[in-house]
This record gives sequence, C-alpha cells and structure tokens, in this order.
Amino acid sequence: MAKKILLVEDDLPIIEVYKIAFKKEGFDLDVLTLGDEVIKRVKEIKKGKTDKPDLILLDLLLPDMNGIEVLKEIRKEEKTKDIPIFILTNYTDSELERLGFNLKSEEHILKADYTPTELVKLIDKRLKELKD
Repeated sequence: MAKKILLVEDDLPIIEVYKIAFKKEGFDLDVLTLGDEVIKRVKEIKKGKTDKPDLILLDLLLPDMNGIEVLKEIRKEEKTKDIPIFILTNYTDSELERLGFNLKSEEHILKADYTPTELVKLIDKRLKELKD
C-alpha cells in the first residue's frame, strides 16, 4: 500500500514538481496550500472522517499563517500528535528551527538543498527508519 504524504505548500510550480517525483516512486501525495486547510484536516482525522498521513511535509511560510502555528495545532490533537513532520522550507531562521524541533518535527529540510528526487529518497529512507 502506498505511503500517504501530506504536502503543505503554497508554491504551485514546486507542488507540480513534487507531485511528479512522489508519484514516480509510488507515494500517495495529498496537497494543502493553507494552514487553515491543515487545521480542518486535523479535525477530520480527529472525527475519523479521514485517514491520517504517514508523514507531513510542512512549509513554514504559508499565505494565511506561520507553519509553526500549524505544527502546534497538529501536535495538540491526540490522533495527530505522533504523525512524523518534516519542515520543508527555504526560510532559514534558527529560532523557527528550534521551535520546530521543540514541537517534535523530525527534520528541518531546506528545499534548495535537495532535488525533488533526492527529497523523495530521503523521505522513503526516513519513513523506513521511523517504522523500525
């Protein structure tokens, strides 16, 4: 069964490139572009209306709210608090990185450091490690 990845990203060209890369490797990629959409999804998961993803890739700079606020909301709920979350951003700020780790994000990945194919391989490897 394909691993479900939730990508929280608002840059449409990046979304399209990631869709191709993840699909090519057999992942089921779902995309949300706003923090508010993620909070609604968390509520759906809480109510059992939607399955939780195996991993969330979370951008920090979203049009409606900061990714750290989204991360806080995900971690508040019992059914979503243990979902592995990788912060995926081009925004470098040591304070935000520290906040992310304090909220149990597993990775802080700079988009510019990985091609989409390399990112998919990293995600696949990390999911296998988290499963063990």
